[in-house]
Amino acid sequence: MADGQSGRAERLPIKLILPHQGVERRVSGGGSRPKPFRGVTREFRGRLANQVTAIRSAIRPAIVRTGGAPVRVRLLPQAFAKSHRPKNLFSDRTCPVIGAGRLGELFLKATVEGLNALEEMVRGHTGDVVVKEISSIENIEPITAEFRRNGLSPGELLRSSPRSGDAFATQVQLFDFGPGRGQDALVNDFLAVCGGSQIPVKRSGYAENSFRFEVDCRNVGDVETVSNIIGVRSLRQMPTVRGVRPQALNRSPLPDGLPVPNASDGEMPVVVVVDSGVTDQPPLSRWVVGRDQQVAPAYRNTEHGTFVAGLIAWGKHLNPDLQGIDLGPCAIFDLQLLPNDDPAHGDTDELHEPEFLQILESALQQYGDRYKVWNLSLSTDRLCSLTEFSSLAVELDNLQERYAVSFVISAGNYETVPLLNFPREREELERGRITSPADSVMSVTVGSISHHSYAEGPRDGEPSCFSRHGAGPNYIIKPDLVHFGGACRRDASEAHGVRSLIPGGCGESLGTSFATPLISRIMASIYHQIVPSPSPVLARALLTHHAREPRTQGRVSDDHVDFVGFGLPAALPYCLECTAHTSTLVFEDVLRPGYFLEWDDFPFPPSLQRGGRYFGDVWMTIAFSPSRNARWGTEYCETHIDAHFGVYRRQRDQKTKRIRQVFTGLVPPEHKNPGELFESFQVEHLRKWSPVRTYFGSLGENGERGDRWRLKVQLLSRHGIEEETLMSQPFALIVTIADPSRSHSIYDEMARLIHNRYRSQNLTLRPTLRVQQ
Repeated sequence: MADGQSGRAERLPIKLILPHQGVERRVSGGGSRPKPFRGVTREFRGRLANQVTAIRSAIRPAIVRTGGAPVRVRLLPQAFAKSHRPKNLFSDRTCPVIGAGRLGELFLKATVEGLNALEEMVRGHTGDVVVKEISSIENIEPITAEFRRNGLSPGELLRSSPRSGDAFATQVQLFDFGPGRGQDALVNDFLAVCGGSQIPVKRSGYAENSFRFEVDCRNVGDVETVSNIIGVRSLRQMPTVRGVRPQALNRSPLPDGLPVPNASDGEMPVVVVVDSGVTDQPPLSRWVVGRDQQVAPAYRNTEHGTFVAGLIAWGKHLNPDLQGIDLGPCAIFDLQLLPNDDPAHGDTDELHEPEFLQILESALQQYGDRYKVWNLSLSTDRLCSLTEFSSLAVELDNLQERYAVSFVISAGNYETVPLLNFPREREELERGRITSPADSVMSVTVGSISHHSYAEGPRDGEPSCFSRHGAGPNYIIKPDLVHFGGACRRDASEAHGVRSLIPGGCGESLGTSFATPLISRIMASIYHQIVPSPSPVLARALLTHHAREPRTQGRVSDDHVDFVGFGLPAALPYCLECTAHTSTLVFEDVLRPGYFLEWDDFPFPPSLQRGGRYFGDVWMTIAFSPSRNARWGTEYCETHIDAHFGVYRRQRDQKTKRIRQVFTGLVPPEHKNPGELFESFQVEHLRKWSPVRTYFGSLGENGERGDRWRLKVQLLSRHGIEEETLMSQPFALIVTIADPSRSHSIYDEMARLIHNRYRSQNLTLRPTLRVQQ
């Protein structure tokens, strides 16, 4: 992670390229004549039309009550892409698309009139566009009670749900018909049916436009009643939010001489520890700048929160042999909201998702302006799906955007012996998946790596055998990053934990919960060190940009990204400075729908140019806060940004024999497997629609020929948001050009070129803060 420059006296600052200097150009349109995916025969039309007729008969009574009913459509895999969406076949004239589920799964709002019009189009429309859209349809079918319960029987769902008084807490989400399409009638019908059956319904904790509710079901009959309500999209067990009990291995007294702060909280980074509470005993209490206690005294157990807080304050001092942790100070704000769940410690209680969200938002309203990094070393009992984002993840995304903060979340722990192997065995891939809310798009999700090698377990730098893995829904990269959270054998023996505070002294424990605060303190330092404080997307890009594979210190390979994400991040100051042989540039700008930005004739270091060829390494990181909408299921993220960096080359046109300039990208996206055009392949292998992407290009020993360099950034969107709500998409892009031989002063060369070409300034950093020893 270090580069041999840590001893230099002079900082080499990152250069900020000021916005509005890229040239905005319109994306060209065009396209070939629509071509059906298969033959649209009379028999095929008849099959689809019969499905529409059957649906009309089945849902007519519900339509009378609510004015419309949801219907499910499944598409062919080759028709999943936005450009193939059947928007002419399914429109306000027929049955409009009101959402999506799994990839290739659409939901419609059906009315009797709309179904009549749809049947007519299916049977007889011959226009090229509509015929292609008809060819993309696999099935049209009603929503069933089993579908709403995700395949569970009523009894299975009830048994998996937590107690709520004399009932069981479940979570209901309704379909969202969208503005002006009769949503109120759908909600009122749901409330009326529940009220008529005396089934309690609560909405607190969830955003009003989420159409999520807490529903207390007393028995199987209540579950069946809710499952059959026409407007219900899903019925699940209510998630319970909890932490992990520290194991307290290898106990010892607290070492003497641990540093304490000598400055106020306004002069050092601060992490909000959203947990079970932090001890009020010195010396750790000296690092606590404030407290908000939301747990009743009878249910307080501060062991987990104290262990987390100890790693934030003294991570390197207590674990001197672990890499990637700096010695800089970091303070703590104690937000206590997890009740005790250990019977050996006293009375226990549960925290359900809605109450957790209420408390968290109340704290954000009070402290979000002041503290930007919130550590959530917690999880739920719900495995993350590949096809939909969890309700808790969606709500956390909304809170981060609303209050401009960053959540750092643990990936979750696998606790059934034998623990997980590495590489993961086939049968482990599903049961070892991350748990909610680790699928939060806007959050940084953290997995654990081992700092010890075993014959029957992970090697040094490999994922800990308890650390859950991704990918996240829609194949987004999760975990995002990793840090050291302890190590043990697959039989859970011979444990070597990370060290922090336990009652009466120090001890070791294992868990992604304890890798998470080591990332949180880096993120808090990034926010604090940069003046003025950076945007959340820039902070995330900087955190990610210098992350590396923990074993090799190189780039993370495609087959390891679901287990270590982008890797182990660099500690301060390396993630905020350049070296003599590297130049790092930051672009923060805004993209408009239908346009791209380009920086043509981009400067490149003269020392890396020889004989008409370019040499060196280039890597890039782009981060943005995508437009999101939970009613689109796996298509939750509605915007995506592509970056391209490469050269123009002269090429002779084979027909005209004229020489023309052709752009060739030389810095491709990482974690890719090109060669397929289907949307499903791009989502899974190219990580399309991910909010953070990295790029890397090595120009090789022989170099790459070209006339000039060009940087291009382009916005992609779906669901028509560019025409409805999306006005612009902010982003942060980081570009590093490096001399891998470390023999040329790339930094000085690029500084001169940038000064002459662009309006720019240095990334301003605070002076290093000292603490009392």
